[in-house]
Amino acid sequence: MTAFNARALASLVTVAGPALSKRLTIILTALIRAVENQTDDGLKSDINEAVSALLGSIGDQEGLQTLMLLLAGW
Repeated sequence: MTAFNARALASLVTVAGPALSKRLTIILTALIRAVENQTDDGLKSDINEAVSALLGSIGDQEGLQTLMLLLAGW
């Protein structure tokens, strides 16, 4: 993942709306794996901002339930 991709993803998730719930697991898993595998602190910061944007964009019950199940499974 590049810094550009992380910033673009952070922008996209804020406008995704209810469609975000359907892809939440895939997106969050990819972001967390990217953070775990990065050594560049600048890129880690951009990915962490994308994760924060993603979590802040969850606005419906389905998304919240998906997030809770995903976190409980980890």
